[in-house]
Amino acid sequence: MKKIAGWKQFCLIALLAAIFSACGKEEAKLDELKTVSAVDIDSLNPYQVVSSASEQLLLNVFEGLIMPASDGSIVPALAESYEISEDGKTYTFTIREGVSFHNGNPMDIHDVEFSLNKMAGKLGDAPTEGLFENIEKIEVLDDKKIAIHLGKPDSSFIYYMKEAIVPDENKDHLTEVAIGTGPYQVGEYQKEQKLVLTKNENYWGEKAEIPKVSILVSPNAETNFLKLLSGEINFLTEIDSKRLEELKEFTIASGPRNLCLILALNNQEKPFDDVEVRKAIDLAIDKEKIVQLAMNGHGTVIETNMSPVMKKFLWEEKGEKANPARAKEILEKRGLLPMHFTIKVPNSSKMYLDTAQALREQLKEAGIQVDLETIEWASWLSDVYTNRKYVASLAGLSGKMEPDAILRRYTSTYKKNFTNFHNDNYDKLVAEAKLSADEKVQIHNYKEAEKILREEQAAIFLMDPDSIIAMEKGLEGFEFYPLPYLNFAKLRFKK
Repeated sequence: MKKIAGWKQFCLIALLAAIFSACGKEEAKLDELKTVSAVDIDSLNPYQVVSSASEQLLLNVFEGLIMPASDGSIVPALAESYEISEDGKTYTFTIREGVSFHNGNPMDIHDVEFSLNKMAGKLGDAPTEGLFENIEKIEVLDDKKIAIHLGKPDSSFIYYMKEAIVPDENKDHLTEVAIGTGPYQVGEYQKEQKLVLTKNENYWGEKAEIPKVSILVSPNAETNFLKLLSGEINFLTEIDSKRLEELKEFTIASGPRNLCLILALNNQEKPFDDVEVRKAIDLAIDKEKIVQLAMNGHGTVIETNMSPVMKKFLWEEKGEKANPARAKEILEKRGLLPMHFTIKVPNSSKMYLDTAQALREQLKEAGIQVDLETIEWASWLSDVYTNRKYVASLAGLSGKMEPDAILRRYTSTYKKNFTNFHNDNYDKLVAEAKLSADEKVQIHNYKEAEKILREEQAAIFLMDPDSIIAMEKGLEGFEFYPLPYLNFAKLRFKK
């Protein structure tokens, strides 16, 4: 009998140990989000951040006077409210009370004044954005209000007020110490290795639920995918849509990324200096099939250089359906068949090569032979984007919160207008929208400008490819934004 009692006691101890072990694992799981970034952050100094890969992480650490909402609108952040003068030249912000920096010091009007002067280039640095050169004066009105006076109206200005507010006492150490006001703070940073974010317990807004976010710097996509499958990480962005079958044990989130994937045709190179030839190329392409072939259906067809996520400013009319026979007829009349050209394909994403291969097969039906030239990302930036040495190329133009930053890419005076598109009326519409303080004028002008891009076929507008995120089961709350932003504070482990 004693032996039986002893055996029961042993079983009970083993069972309790297993329960406590499982609870310990569950608690550890609830404590940490683990992910990777293909590249390291540019800097701990928010005014030196350039890449979208850095911005999407550091928006958790640094906040501006306004912040983006997931629907593309802007919401007050460190400013509880703002007013814009009738002439569009003065922006007055009322600063939120009860905000503390990560070092425990309260944010005051002088921190805001310092930060605005810093980003405007008035403290000896270059402006962090070209747009800030338009700032003539920053005026403290009282201990809660500050006014920014512009040289000329600019409807895009408010969107740039997401630029970081930092404490003036850290002015000499911005590159060594990251001090913001966000829901997360930098707990550890090892250059080219990892970034660890920890929960800001004194955050002024809705606090994060996950205490720790660990981000490894890991450039190899295949390695990162295997890290997810093995459980080394529990959150991964930029999933290849063709590998979703391998992720049945994970939660998948998919949505537009506000990126316009285009087949860029150099408008100053023959035969694409002829708008009818550009239209023929467009007619030869079935965009829905391109989305299926290149993205397994995870994408949205676009008609112009504006993603559907920018609903307020989107020109929504549909173009003609694919008609390879009609395209062939146009090209035959111009004596261009058989036609032969090369598409330069950047090697920075598998999506580009998959899209290029699908395009090549479709264009064959219209009598067009296409060669694909895969080039290094750095070479693409130099040859295509900067020096415009190409006839045709694939390009992914990232979205912004403000329509001017998206559409000015096709204005004739814009130095990065690598498609060489030129239309005087288009230039005028975009310029007038930027200067207008009337949102109705802005919406009208931007839609008319998009219509011109489509009618003149400034490029072949293909799709906004979905961003695909994989998370371990039980992780929820992820939201997509129309700009690079991984809002970790919205995530939680289902209990």
